[in-house]
Amino acid sequence: IFGAELCQIICLASTLDPDSTIHLGHGAAHSIKHQGHKVLLVDEVPLSLRKTMSGFLYPTRYDLGQTFSGSVDLPKSLSQIEDSFWYSTSVKLRPEINSRFAKRPSLDERLIGHGLDIDYVIFPTIDPQASVLSYFGKRIKNILVTSNERESLKKALTMIRQMTLLQSSEPLSVLIVGGENENAGTQAFDELNAASQKALEQSLDFLGWIDAVVAQRVELDRDDLNWYPVNDGQTHEFVLPSGFFKAISAKIT
Repeated sequence: IFGAELCQIICLASTLDPDSTIHLGHGAAHSIKHQGHKVLLVDEVPLSLRKTMSGFLYPTRYDLGQTFSGSVDLPKSLSQIEDSFWYSTSVKLRPEINSRFAKRPSLDERLIGHGLDIDYVIFPTIDPQASVLSYFGKRIKNILVTSNERESLKKALTMIRQMTLLQSSEPLSVLIVGGENENAGTQAFDELNAASQKALEQSLDFLGWIDAVVAQRVELDRDDLNWYPVNDGQTHEFVLPSGFFKAISAKIT
């Protein structure tokens, strides 16, 4: 254990809808795994916020929140899905932190303590609170994914403020998704960067623009088991192309 290197925590903060956020984390994790790295994907989006998926990506018995509260050992809250790929949920972690039942050490130190040689922990989230991220580890790289829509950019600025609490002096990476064309994506980044510099004195790094198809969100009616358009919350979602995951993983590794 002595001399073991702490894993890299990748926070994928997203202004996209919850389902798209989960998919971007899942796709990025697999893309990194295919490059020969050992990856743990942490899924924290509650089932109540999911519309196009009826459950978690993979079956799990325990949650990381139970590990941090001392109820179960870390290995019990992790599921090895395939070689070099692990999965865990952390839906219960925020409540444990808020109620002050969550205890240190952080996830990266726990992984080393149990002899789990993970290279990257991928954490897609729609709420990148510094108080939560601090429980994951010390080597944190923040990447912000946002559309070029006005409301998304406002939400992005709020996320930037949250992430700057644990951000080093280096610029925060931003990837723009969707929109009419690349010029529109670049313009959206320039506006966000100017606002971030002015309000937070935080510079941003433009990772690029990814074209994506916008589709209507649907949800399953539990009574008649048919799919209907979503009535509350975000009504549309992005269908992310494979180039999106390659762009993300290239910047991570």
